[in-house]
Amino acid sequence: MIKEIEEAVKTGRYRSISEFVSEAIRLRLEELRRTQGIPVEKRQELLLTPEMLLYTPKHTWAQVTPEGNVRVGVSDYAQRHLKGIAHVLTQPVGKEISRMEPFGSAETWMFVFDLYAPVTGKIAKVNGNLKNEPHLVNEDPYNEGWIVELEPKNSLVLEDELKSLLGAREYNKWVNKLEGRLNG
Repeated sequence: MIKEIEEAVKTGRYRSISEFVSEAIRLRLEELRRTQGIPVEKRQELLLTPEMLLYTPKHTWAQVTPEGNVRVGVSDYAQRHLKGIAHVLTQPVGKEISRMEPFGSAETWMFVFDLYAPVTGKIAKVNGNLKNEPHLVNEDPYNEGWIVELEPKNSLVLEDELKSLLGAREYNKWVNKLEGRLNG
C-alpha cells in the first residue's frame, strides 16, 4: 500500500504522503458522519431498494416510475468509488439521449465520471437538488440521489432495452468479477 501511495504522490495528485493520509482520513470521517446520521430503518430500506432496479455495466441504474418515465442514478458501487462528488452535470431537459450514450457527468476532486443512459429517451426531469447538494449521490444513491428521468420514445423499444439490462444479482456478479480483476 505504501508503494501505491508513493506512486500517487509521484503523479502529482498529492504533494506529500501526509497530504494523502490527511485526505483519506477526512473522507473516511465524512463517510462515517453521513452513515451515522442515517437511521437504522432507512439503512435497511436502502439495502432492499436496489433489488427492484435494473443496472448497466457502466454502473447506472434504471427504475420505471408510475408516470412511465425511467429514473436514472448511479449504483452504490459507483458512488463509493466517486467519493466526494463535487458537481453533477447533465444534458438539459428535452435533450434526446440514446441508450448507453453519456447524458452527463459526475465530478470529484480527482476526476470526471461519465453517466450513461440505460435506455433511449428524452430527458424529462433533472434532480435539481443535486445542483446545491451533489453529495446526495453519495449519501442516498437510490432515492434522493437520483440524477435524471428519461421519457421513453417508444414502449416496444423500452421493453427490449429494459430486458437487456442487468438484474441486481447479475449486476453484483459483474461487480464481483470487476473487483476480482482490479484486486487480482
